[in-house]
Amino acid sequence: MERVSTGVEGLDKMLHGGLPAGRPYIVTGPPGSGKTILSMHFLLDGIRNGEQCMLVALDEPPNEIKANMASFGWSLDQLTTLDATPDIKTHKKRNVIDVGTTLDVRDMEQVQDVRKSMQIRTMEVSIHSVQKMIKQSARDLRERAAGGHYSRIVIDSMTALKRFSLKGEDSRILLQSFLRFLSELEVTALIVSNALAPDALETEFLLARGEILLHKWIDGNSVRRAVSIERMRGTPFDDRLRPVEIGNRGMSVFPTAAITSRGQLAHTVDRAFLEARDADEVNARLDDVLAALESVREVEGETKDAEAAILRGIVALQRKRFEEAVRHLITAKTRLTEELRLHDAAAKARGREE
Repeated sequence: MERVSTGVEGLDKMLHGGLPAGRPYIVTGPPGSGKTILSMHFLLDGIRNGEQCMLVALDEPPNEIKANMASFGWSLDQLTTLDATPDIKTHKKRNVIDVGTTLDVRDMEQVQDVRKSMQIRTMEVSIHSVQKMIKQSARDLRERAAGGHYSRIVIDSMTALKRFSLKGEDSRILLQSFLRFLSELEVTALIVSNALAPDALETEFLLARGEILLHKWIDGNSVRRAVSIERMRGTPFDDRLRPVEIGNRGMSVFPTAAITSRGQLAHTVDRAFLEARDADEVNARLDDVLAALESVREVEGETKDAEAAILRGIVALQRKRFEEAVRHLITAKTRLTEELRLHDAAAKARGREE
């Protein structure tokens, strides 16, 4: 069975190698749980592999998504986006502001500011119109790239798309048609969706081939996250709740660490997970010490002893002696801080003398 990576190594391990290719999947979870970040990991993995990928943006304008993902050092310029987010248009006769909608397909590289209604014709966003625009873009891609096709698509989100749909339409039939259309395109699709009503069983949840559920809760003063695979047709998967962290490189899933009912990491967490956490802490402390070292060098202060402590800390880090590495880095930071203090005191003394 052909597999498609989610772009998150730990999640791929939970999926026994990735998502079965050419099928639609649901990504669901509360606000802030990482649904869009996971979706961008998925699309960027495809771009790095030279695949054609599309984002259908309904919740956030593409310029905001582009800026948010830049905080992880990610470039979305090669990503094709269908902009179906609300924009503001003025009705001069009534002198009121209303929400209009537009559909606009373009490369992320061309996305700059918030789109204005007067620049692009407006049209009603519905499940049918979005399907029509994806189909047209896929046709254009085949003609332009001699048989090229989209291999990955993200719909973010189906919840917004259903809210935009015209009243009176049977959304269940439209959703059935839409998911069948995605299957016929032979794309691997991630559909971000939450139920509009807590007791409702939404059509896309029934028809999708699998469901990835992201969790988020408050534990004391900390926000904790986790992921579980609720179902995945035609393939084995890990059905346990696994910890998730969102850091400066995006999302990390720890596929061999367990979570107790209280949301704490189990005491049986494997060594690799603990070492990864410790290494991240040491690396963050190392970055701080190196910044202090640069500051001392700029004022031509003494750095010999601090540099020796930093070197010992790096050696300890490479040998996975994390507590020893932290001690050396604390020593280095203390000496650098003292050197800066002495320099500032000397500068103030010279100022008084002048």
